[in-house]
Amino acid sequence: MLMPAGDNIKKLGGALLLNPVSAFVWEKLQEPVTREELLAAILERYQIDPETAARDLDGLLEKLKSFDVIEE
Repeated sequence: MLMPAGDNIKKLGGALLLNPVSAFVWEKLQEPVTREELLAAILERYQIDPETAARDLDGLLEKLKSFDVIEE
């Protein structure tokens, strides 16, 4: 679960609940990492096809960017 702070409280309107894969990605994002490195880590850890993993990762990254909790 991600809890917003500061100006993000209004923007998010509450906490973000993360599924296990999203939580895994969030942990990986605590250090500088590329999209490709994230995708490789997901594919190594979870049984998921590359196309679905890439699509879902891109969606998660866009959502996190829109909430201003990550930047490029």
